[in-house]
This record gives sequence, structure tokens and C-alpha cells, in this order.
Amino acid sequence: MRNHCGLTESFIAVCLTASSQLVAAQEAISNCAKARPYLASAQSALSATDSATVLEELNRAVEIDPNCPDAHLLLGLTEFQRGDTAKSILHYRKAIKLSPRSYSAHYDVALAYLKEKKLQLARAELEQAVALDPKQANAVYDLGVVLLELGQPAAALIHLHRAHAMTPGRPDVSFNIIRAELEAGRLNDARQSAQQVASQWSSDFQWNAAVGQAFLKHGLPKDALPYLRAANLLRPSEEAMRNELATAYLASRQPDGVLDLIGEPKTADEHYLRGMAFYQAHRFSEADQESDGALALAPQDPRALVLRVRVLQRAGQQEAAAAMAEKASALAPDWDEPFYLAGVSYYFLRHYAEARQSLARAFELNPKLATAIFMEALASAKDGNLTDAKRLLRQAITLQPSNARLHCHLGIILMRENDYAKAQESFKIAARLKSDYALPHYGLGKLSVYSQQWKEARDEFEAAITAEPRLTSAYYQLARVYAKLGEKEKSESVLAAFKRLHSQEIDDAAAAEEDARSESSLQ
Repeated sequence: MRNHCGLTESFIAVCLTASSQLVAAQEAISNCAKARPYLASAQSALSATDSATVLEELNRAVEIDPNCPDAHLLLGLTEFQRGDTAKSILHYRKAIKLSPRSYSAHYDVALAYLKEKKLQLARAELEQAVALDPKQANAVYDLGVVLLELGQPAAALIHLHRAHAMTPGRPDVSFNIIRAELEAGRLNDARQSAQQVASQWSSDFQWNAAVGQAFLKHGLPKDALPYLRAANLLRPSEEAMRNELATAYLASRQPDGVLDLIGEPKTADEHYLRGMAFYQAHRFSEADQESDGALALAPQDPRALVLRVRVLQRAGQQEAAAAMAEKASALAPDWDEPFYLAGVSYYFLRHYAEARQSLARAFELNPKLATAIFMEALASAKDGNLTDAKRLLRQAITLQPSNARLHCHLGIILMRENDYAKAQESFKIAARLKSDYALPHYGLGKLSVYSQQWKEARDEFEAAITAEPRLTSAYYQLARVYAKLGEKEKSESVLAAFKRLHSQEIDDAAAAEEDARSESSLQ
């Protein structure tokens, strides 16, 4: 069985066979007759790993017969094993020129190109090798992995499935099929492929670890969990795997899993993971304590700093949070989260230009981060740039079409622009997606007031108050609507409720701000 090389490494050169064969002489043709004794001697020395003797014998063979393809093929193999890839390629190319239909020459030069990370050249040679001998599973598999590395997962799957049919007992083939399906966006196929062979590889640490990491990388932490748990059970002392499993629990919003997994933190990473779990569980004082533990062990660790930023933000200390987020982003300039958190703090500090800059950078680093452009849209709206706000919200909706908040805030901006028909459409979508969400009902109520549809306005304001009993402005609007409908007693009762709540009111603007705070915390 081939080993698992490459399961946790992305570059495929490490998961390819070291050489096609050591029996190149089987392809000998008549013009190698004079060189054959030297080839045989070289073969024996090669088996004994005596590379100096191999080179000596092969160079004699080439002197006697410079057109012997087998001599060049074995020279290529020897130089490859010695680490001189450039020389090996020269010999392989010579062998191909002398014997264009040599499977071994095409396959071996492909391996040499892969070692030099020349994927396109490797692909061309692997295609030649597969065409010459379609029954060679290694070449079929390696071609599939190369296509996967070249960003062609659908084409890769054709070859990977063929390799699996020829060698069903290889975990590396099974893993790369799952990986290719994920990269092709065939998520259900990837789930099924993993489940079908999970029992076969249940005792294989590397397979379970690699499959779990692949699902986690593609934003599917719940799918990753069973495989990462299996890997952790197989090697419970492996700290990196335990932390990977904890990360999957966090991404799945299962903080108790982290706390059960890491009982007594000893490293900065473990303090960070426990701190994030406490934060998710709304146990903020304990999150703060873990933040202290992480920073004490690693004061320059960006993740430890990010945990502290979240704690500070929750405590309303936005200036300190922004400063620490800036420090984290300087230490980890390619990580989106510090920029995102800095943008959130700047937004609540009303530094909208700085907020937009940080949030735009977060989205640039992570183009799937819809919350970043949502917050950037709100900052644009606060800055009076409604055109940018609409564009950003629509971009966020493309990423998360079922996010009710995005549709609702687009409706708020459209209503500010007096585009009532489109605003109504956005509010209705938001209310349909999340029926107990107050703001879209409030928006629909206001639009009904503008069109003097008093009964419809009443229904929407009542729905808004049911969803958010502290939405003070909804009481005021509902009192006015009851008066228009001639329901004096109800109007007076609701107006009295409005006055009672006024001292601690959440008006429509404040509700939108609180909504932004809620959405920002989801990242």
C-alpha cells in the first residue's frame, strides 16, 4: 500500500512515486546491444544504492552507444535520486527523443518536472504516459492530482475515479477524490464519498486528519468534526490535531466541545481556544481570564490579541479594542479577522472612514466575509454615501442570500432614498426569511403609513412590537395609526406605553445600530 504522503501537504510532488520502475532495460531495443553489459552492471549497482558505480557504468554505456535510450533513462533516474533534477530532465528528454513511445521516460520526466513545481510540463508528460499505458494506476492518479493542483477539479475527478477503480485500497486516492469534489463545489458528493469509506479508514490517522482538514478549509466545520474526532481519538496526545478539532467546534458554534476537549490549558493556543469558547457561550468574565492567560504566554500572538479585542468590544471599550486590533493586523497582515474587528470598533466610534478602510481590507483578504461588507455598507450610509452602501449590501446579499439583516438594511437605505417600491420588496424578503425580526415589520409599517394604508400599518407595527417589545418608536407609530383608525382607547394605551419606555428607548435608528452590533458579533 502506498503511504499517505501528501494528505496533509498541498503540493503533489511529495505524494508521487519516486520512480516509475527500475526495469527500464525491459524496453531495450537493438541498438543497445553493445551497451547492455554496462546497463546490467548499472542495474545491479542501482539496486545496491551505489550511485557512484551506477554513474560510471552508465557513462561508459553512453560512450559506447550514445543513442541507447535505456542508458539515458537510467542516468535520469540516478540523477533524480541524487537530487540533481536538472540533469535528470536532460537525460529523460534524450530518452524520449530516442524512444518517443517509452512510458517510463514520459512518466519519470513528469516526476522530475513535479519536483521542480513545473506543473504544466508535468501534466503534458503524464498525459503522454497515460495514453501510452492506460493501465498504469500511478500515472492516472498523478495526472488527476496535477489537474487538481492546476485548479481543474472536475477534470481531475475523471482520472482519480479511474485510479480508484484500479487500486481501491489506496487512502491517498480516496482522499483526493473528496478534495476534488470539495474544490469542484460538489459538497454532497464529497460528504457521500467520505462516508462511504469512513469505516475502511477508521484506524488511519492521516486519512481522517486530512479529510477533516479539507472539510474545515472549505467552510464545512460540522462535516469536518467526525473525522477530526476520529483522528484525535487515534492520537490523543497530538496537540496540533486537538487544536484543529477545537477550531472545528468553534466554527460549528459548539463551545462546550472545546471546553470538554481542553480542560487545563497549557499553551497560548489552548488559552485562546478556551477563551473563544467562553466568548461564544457568553461567559465573558471567563473569556477575559483566558485572554489574560494567552497574552501572558504569547504577548505578540495575533490570535491572543484578537481574543482580547473581542472582550474589549463586548465591554464597550472600543478605543482600546481598535488599538489592539491594529496591533494584531500589523503582526498578521494577511489575516482578515483583525482588520474586521478594527473596522467594527471604528464604526462604533463613528470613525467611518477608518472603518471602511479596515473592513474593505478584511473583505479583500477574505472574499467570503459578508459581514465585513455589511458593516462597510453601514459605515458608508453613516457617511452619507448611499450609493456605495447599496452596492455593498447587494454584494453581501449575493454571498448570503438568506440573511434577513442584509435585505432589511438594504430596505432601510432604499426607504431613505424614497424608493418605496424596492424598499418594500426588501423588507418583505427580510420578514419572510425571519418572521420574528422586528425591523422589517417596522419598515413595512412606515411604508404603509406613507401610503395611508392604516390597517396594514397597524398589523406591521404590532408584529414589530411582538418581535421586539422595547422598540419604542414602533409604539409611537402604532399609537398614531390607532388614532387614524378611530381606535382612541388603543391609541391612548399604546401612547402611554411609549412614554413609559421613552427613558430607555430603542428608536428606529438605535434599533438599526443594535442590529449592526448583533450582526458584527456573528463573525
